[in-house]
Amino acid sequence: MIELKTVFPIPSFEQWEERLKKDLTEEDFGKLKTIDEVEEISLNSYAHGDNSKKNELQPGQLPFTRGLKTESNNWSNGYYLKVENELEDNQKMLQILMKGCDLIVLDLSNKDEINFNILLNNIGLEFISTQIILENTMQWNGIVNYFQGEIPLNVLINVDPISMDTQLFETITAHLLKKQSAVFSINSFRLLGCGANAFQEIGFAAATGHELIYRLMKSGLNIDQAAACIHFSMGIGSNYFVEIAKFRSIKTLWSQIIGSYNPVHNCSYNCRITAHTIALNKSIEDPYTNLLRQTTEGLSAICGGIEGLVIYPYDLISANGASALAQRMALNISLVLKEESYLDAVIDPLGGSYTIEELTIELNNKGWELFKKIESFGGMATITSESYIQEIVNETAKKRISLYEKNEKMLIGINKYPNPVKESNSYTENKSYLGIPELIIERELIKRG
Repeated sequence: MIELKTVFPIPSFEQWEERLKKDLTEEDFGKLKTIDEVEEISLNSYAHGDNSKKNELQPGQLPFTRGLKTESNNWSNGYYLKVENELEDNQKMLQILMKGCDLIVLDLSNKDEINFNILLNNIGLEFISTQIILENTMQWNGIVNYFQGEIPLNVLINVDPISMDTQLFETITAHLLKKQSAVFSINSFRLLGCGANAFQEIGFAAATGHELIYRLMKSGLNIDQAAACIHFSMGIGSNYFVEIAKFRSIKTLWSQIIGSYNPVHNCSYNCRITAHTIALNKSIEDPYTNLLRQTTEGLSAICGGIEGLVIYPYDLISANGASALAQRMALNISLVLKEESYLDAVIDPLGGSYTIEELTIELNNKGWELFKKIESFGGMATITSESYIQEIVNETAKKRISLYEKNEKMLIGINKYPNPVKESNSYTENKSYLGIPELIIERELIKRG
């Protein structure tokens, strides 16, 4: 067997840096190490083993930076549907399931009372993953009655612990004391969609999850039972390597939080993540660039080891609604990445990359500091924490917009290389995404061209 390290000796960091300086112009070399003003982190494109910490962990080992998956990197291909008419929406789901979807996200926010017998007729829930976003006790009772008190493990209920009222929490907790299921979703992708950066999303998600753990344990659940009731819905930004590191980092941080309560079962450390694309960097006036963005965003989430991927049609928030092309492409992106690129075959494919490991550690440290600050305010349930989160996210959003306006940060098709063809579709007046106000980068904020 050829000893490659003998035939090709490993250069030292100094030798490698000297070669880079020789091959690159001074300006290009300077770009290899930068400070991202929005993310507030340093980006180093040529980390080296001489001055980097090597991660010897394997997938499935504490602190689960590389996740709990040990067989494959498989994920569920999601489709979002806001329920308006049970019969019509049932037909939509049956059609979309024939096109490669195996995760349905049902949003019940438009209706208080739902006929689940009609909505879920012939769907075959046992063969797919389902997430149900609900907001009130009537909807919860309807779900429990439909499943006769036994919510299947592959059906996740998305109750937002921040906005739910006391009655809903007490009703759900009474059920969870008898039988645990993944009911509470930590919806940090909303924060990212409002302009937050990666470590702010991490800190918010960790603090919200910890607040929920505390409340559930105070209600009578132990740590293993409480952890089984929580899953995460996180956003996907456009900074490719940072996003990969973000998903790896939240897994590390969550395992540290759970570990402090000494769980009995290893699965309690699991940070189950469904990743969602956001509208922040999408432009209806340049639809095809959006498809490229969604592809790289999906790729970064998959490399970060998520369990579910929901790519929304890029024109979902437009005046005319999502087009058939945008809906089909949103579903196909995930399919191509799995069926043709085989990204489900390798767990944490960038694990061991010095650059990714450094980013993961930096994001973990900054996320942990934000988590501790929120805890010093008394946790996420306090007005002080809520005001602080709003303040820092608004500052980051303004900074992001300013950099785009001054062309110091680029969005292809928006503030550079704009689409010369005028698209007929446009944004809705309220500029909302899944019912959540967003700071959308568009023509009112940026002078195109």
